Amino acid sequence: MTTAYVTVQDAQTFFDDKLHETAWTLASATDRTKSLVAATRIIDQLNFKGDKNSVCALITANTDGTSSSISSYRAANQEAIRAANVAQENEFPRGKDTAVPEKIKWSTYEIAYALLDGVDPDIEMENIPVQLHGIGSVQTAYNRNQEPLEHILNGIPSATAWKYLKPFLRDDDHIRLSRVS
Repeated sequence: MTTAYVTVQDAQTFFDDKLHETAWTLASATDRTKSLVAATRIIDQLNFKGDKNSVCALITANTDGTSSSISSYRAANQEAIRAANVAQENEFPRGKDTAVPEKIKWSTYEIAYALLDGVDPDIEMENIPVQLHGIGSVQTAYNRNQEPLEHILNGIPSATAWKYLKPFLRDDDHIRLSRVS
């Protein structure tokens, strides 16, 4: 089972200070836990800058301390890197951090709230081209040329959460190559 980035108690503290928190307040304890785990899974599907903390620690321990250099990747055995990657369940903490950044926690709360409030990223994606929807005489008009919102396109059901997550993301055109002999 995935471990969430935050506890239910942490989330309760966050929502105690939030003005509109009805979906959280009305949710059962089980649904609250499920929403935090689901939010963590959604976050972990993104492509973040750097390496997981476990990988960074392994590489740094086997090199002169410059974890981003190519020589550091050669120094650490690829199998050991894979094992370190699997050993750390979630994507955060990353690099030399030992704790999950606050903005990642805030993103988790915001996504969990959106999920509890009934936002489904899959349905949102499907509804992007719908321009007009009617009940009388049953009509639906589509605009297939409409660009999807960036957060919906990336599977994030909250624009606020996306704003917090975006600085942690790798550039779209970033590719890391490593040679394995």
